[in-house]
Amino acid sequence: MVNLKKISLMLIVAVLSVTFFSCKNTSKKTDSAVEDEVISDDVEEYVYPLISSFDITKMLNEIEASYIVGITFDPTAVEQNFTDQDKALALGVYSADLAYATTYNQKNEIQKYMKAVEYLLTELDMTAAVSRDVAQQIEANLDNNDALVDIITQVSQDTYSYLNKQGRTELSYLILAGSVFEGLYLTTHISENSFNNPKIVQTILYQKNPLMKLEEMLDKYKDSEMSRMVYNNIKKINAIYALEEGTTSMTEEQIEALIRLLEKIRE
Repeated sequence: MVNLKKISLMLIVAVLSVTFFSCKNTSKKTDSAVEDEVISDDVEEYVYPLISSFDITKMLNEIEASYIVGITFDPTAVEQNFTDQDKALALGVYSADLAYATTYNQKNEIQKYMKAVEYLLTELDMTAAVSRDVAQQIEANLDNNDALVDIITQVSQDTYSYLNKQGRTELSYLILAGSVFEGLYLTTHISENSFNNPKIVQTILYQKNPLMKLEEMLDKYKDSEMSRMVYNNIKKINAIYALEEGTTSMTEEQIEALIRLLEKIRE
C-alpha cells in the first residue's frame, strides 16, 4: 500500500513536471514568435515599399525606347521649390529622372540630377540619411552602370527609412508620389503614339498596383494640407486605370486621359 502511494505520488510529480516545462517552452515559443513578428513589422515599415524607378526605366530601355533629351524635369529649376511639400515632390521627381539618366548612361545628366537631389536633401534636413561621399561614389562609377544603380537605389532606400524612423512618414510618402508621377510621365511621353506600342502599354499597366498601394498608404493623410492635392491626383490616376478593371490592356481613351492628367500634375 505504501509502495503504491509512493508510485502514485511519483507519477503525479512527473506529470506536473512535464506540464510545467511544456507550458514554459510554449510560452518561450509564443514570446519568440511575437518578438519576431514585431521585428518583422519594424523592418517592413522602413523598407522601400514600392517598385523602384529603375524598374520602370529598365523596362523602357529593354523595349528599345530611345532616351529623349528634354523629357525629364529641368534640374536647374530645383531652387524654385519653396515649401516642404514642393521639395519632397521634387526630390521624388528628380530621383526618377536620375534613374532614367543612369539607365541610359547619360553621364552629364546623371551629374546634374545628382546635384539637384543633394540640394533637396540639404533643404529637407536629410543629409544624415545618406553617405557623405555618395557624390564622389557616383563620380567614380560613371562608367560602371551596375554600381551606379546600386548606389542610387541605396540612396532612395536610406532616405525613405531615415524619414520614417524620424516620424516624418508623410514627407516620405510625398517623395514616393513624386517618383511615381515622374515614372508614369516618362512612360506615357516616351513615344508619340503610346497606344500602338503594346510594350509601352504593358509598362504603363505595370505601374497600376504601386499607385493603388500608394493611395492606400496616403489615405490617412488625405485631409492633410500637405498631402490632400497629391492624394486626390493619385485617386484620379487610379480612376483612369479602373475604367478597364480586370483587363490586361488599356483603351486609347485611357492612355490619352493619363497623358493629359500627368501633364497637369507635372505643371
